[in-house]
This record gives sequence, structure tokens and C-alpha cells, in this order.
Amino acid sequence: MSNKLENGVNAAVGYLSLGLMEDAWNELESLPPEFRAQNAVIELRIEILLKLERWKFARVLAEGQAKRFPENPAWWLQWAAALRRERSIQDARGVLWEAVQRHPACALIQYNLACYASVLGEHEEARRRLGTAFAIDDGLRPIAMDDPDFEPIFGGV
Repeated sequence: MSNKLENGVNAAVGYLSLGLMEDAWNELESLPPEFRAQNAVIELRIEILLKLERWKFARVLAEGQAKRFPENPAWWLQWAAALRRERSIQDARGVLWEAVQRHPACALIQYNLACYASVLGEHEEARRRLGTAFAIDDGLRPIAMDDPDFEPIFGGV
């Protein structure tokens, strides 16, 4: 990564962490055109769009990236996150069912499938997926305990 690209990405990440979405977006826009198509820039753009609740725009970008680079689970996760809000949990789950075939050892895909199952009242499926996610990355356990999607399972523990 060139210094100019790295500096722009780092600045955008800083703005994003401070909740300054417009500044983060503008930082990415200020990059030379040849850098704007870099995966790191597109991933940040999608993250900004998700935080701004611009679901359709985030979905279109993430879906395109997942189709171009299916080996990267982050694109699938961002696509599903946007689709969940734009359309439905069922549509998002369909994306992650395809993603889990490609990335069965991705804890976050398993975790998100567990979220969707829990919200849909499929508690046994949710527990099974959570168990798989925790077996891959036990660091997700405390996150799950605070996740409102799992309240039907944990009872607000």
C-alpha cells in the first residue's frame, strides 16, 4: 500500500472511529482516482454507508465485491448486513448460507447465521451455530451475551 493510500485509509478509519462519517467519506474522496478502487477503500466506504443506514448503496457495493472476490468473507458479511436492513433477515440469511459453504471456518459468518436464526425463533439452530462460532473464536462469547438478537436464548443475562 502506498503512503498516500495508507495515510488516507488511516485518516478515514480515525474519522470513522470518532463517528465523523462525512469526514471519513471526504477523506476517501480526496484520494487519487486510482486508489478509490482499492479493496481497503471500498470496505471503508461500505462501513460508512452502513453506519449512515444507506442500506441499498452499501448492499450494491458489497454484493459486487463478494461476486468479484468471493474468497473474502468480509464482503459477504457486509452484503448480508446491508441486505438485512434493506430487505429482510431471510434475504440476508440466503447470502450467508452461500457464504458459509465457501467459508465454513469463518466465526463471524457462523455468528451472524446464529443471530438470524435466533431472531426468527429457530433457537436450536441459533445455539448450534453459536457453538460452532465459539469453537472457532471464543472471543465472540462475551459479544453474544450482550447482543440483543440473542435475548430469546440468553434471556437478557
